[in-house]
Amino acid sequence: MPDKSRNSANELEKSQTLRSLNQQVNAIECANNLPICLSRPLNLGLDISGACNIKCIFCLAENGRKLRSDPDAFREPEWLDHFDELLPYINKGIFSSYEALLNPKIDQFIRKMRAHCAPFEIFTNGNALTPEMSEFLLSHGLSSVWCSFHGAERATYEDIMRGSDYEGVIRNLVHLKLQARRINPAFRLTLVFCAMGRTIQELPRYVDLAHRVDAKEIQVNYLLVTTPAHQLDDEAVIFHRDRYDHFVLHAKLKAAKLGIQLNHQPTFFDWKPTQTGGPCTRPWQHMNVSKDGMVTVCCGGASGIGNLFTDGFHKVWNGKAMQAFRRRVNSDNPPAACRSCTRGRENPLDVRSHLTYLRGLNDEQVRARLEELGLARPESQALTA
Repeated sequence: MPDKSRNSANELEKSQTLRSLNQQVNAIECANNLPICLSRPLNLGLDISGACNIKCIFCLAENGRKLRSDPDAFREPEWLDHFDELLPYINKGIFSSYEALLNPKIDQFIRKMRAHCAPFEIFTNGNALTPEMSEFLLSHGLSSVWCSFHGAERATYEDIMRGSDYEGVIRNLVHLKLQARRINPAFRLTLVFCAMGRTIQELPRYVDLAHRVDAKEIQVNYLLVTTPAHQLDDEAVIFHRDRYDHFVLHAKLKAAKLGIQLNHQPTFFDWKPTQTGGPCTRPWQHMNVSKDGMVTVCCGGASGIGNLFTDGFHKVWNGKAMQAFRRRVNSDNPPAACRSCTRGRENPLDVRSHLTYLRGLNDEQVRARLEELGLARPESQALTA
């Protein structure tokens, strides 16, 4: 074996050993809800882009969106140097902010990840995931892709994901499938589907599409209406409960027969007030870092944890704020961000889990708003359970 190949193999072996040890320690700390962690996070969310190439009609982050021409739209590769002491330990670096693939220096970010033998994951809408890009990413450590694809039919998809190319993205995903089989057979593709009034009946056909592109997983999320300006209130699945339950269960059975795992937020017919998504592991396993270094433990908030760039990793990871968060997250008195979680602890029978802009209003005020919208139907009356 040539010296260069031998050295690469040795570095990879050392890296895998270090990550395995970190994961073992992290599992013990997480299982015991320890407030102070000797381990590092398993997953690291990296914010390298503020720009996107499409406009979804329900965009959850439109207020922070940048134009590609804006001077602060993208991070420079040197930004990743802040994470040098973490990258050797993490199981996965997650490029999930807006459309990371639009960063004109994405190749330099990926090469820096490769230098640490750090696997990485990309969240994308698929338009920039060209065959050339896929080959480069797969050959440099890409372990998984989450692709937002909100509709089985072209008309539905392009009406929701404005500016996206239905056929073009499917071609990109087919190329990704073929290249992954050659370069990294362990690669996983997850398709993300937003369940709303106009899309839910397409979910069984969506399973066929997922099978075509070799997706191993489908993630079905409720539509979140974050502002009345979107005028999507009546699309929320709380107003389409029976259809949501029917098509989710039908699609889940079909997916299982095809070897695809279909994950979804709770069905309505069998949800109980005591039902939860189990203990939250995020404060031990995950860290999101914004462009300015601000740390959160998930996309749902939990701000005020600290600044990685100015305070340093150890002061943030085991600081008073993070210790307090870990003590409370799985208690009977979780932090406010956890009480309003829409990804695991939501009450699907509370309309505010769907029309999130109604949070902060009492039941009377919510009913008045629904009556104003003409949505005060019997199935929307169970505001709390």
